[in-house]
Amino acid sequence: MTRSRPSQLSVLRYGAFVSRTSEHRVTSYAPTVRTLVHNHFGRRPLGAVTIILTKPRLLLGLANQAQGEAASVPENVWKSVGVKQAIVDKTKDVRVATVIAPKGEMWMLLNAPKLRDPKQLKLSLLRGFIEVDQLIRSGARDNRVAWVRHEMNVAPLSRRQANKLQAQILADGDEAERITAELTRRL
Repeated sequence: MTRSRPSQLSVLRYGAFVSRTSEHRVTSYAPTVRTLVHNHFGRRPLGAVTIILTKPRLLLGLANQAQGEAASVPENVWKSVGVKQAIVDKTKDVRVATVIAPKGEMWMLLNAPKLRDPKQLKLSLLRGFIEVDQLIRSGARDNRVAWVRHEMNVAPLSRRQANKLQAQILADGDEAERITAELTRRL
């Protein structure tokens, strides 16, 4: 892993054969895209974000690790092969997945092979930073913790609570799509 740190924004390469060129592109584009999203919402700062460039087969494991540790799920549960999160559903197709991480951080997991085109990389960063903004809203992190604990069968929710959280996750996804389309012109 290599690390680059421009004020609360880290870029890491995780896994063999993740290109340094991609890392340099992310390092150069991320601050601009982050500022664009911050200015659009006008909320408090986006906080600590670690952008991790990785391969599709490693993406789910990293998501499980980050969210499992953030939600205080026992290690043997989040390490189990059978845990598949709805938030990271099709790892070969996903370009970006934003997940909660320990110590109040967010991890933006980028599927490196899908992001060779600079335009796709900028769009993925834009979508990721919009999701980061959604996760810093009041109660959003607690909702994500509850959802992760539910998906990993540590603290199952009632059907009503699970449906309510799932509806919120879908609404956040729709909002992120709409705002991504809106802000794409300003990239």
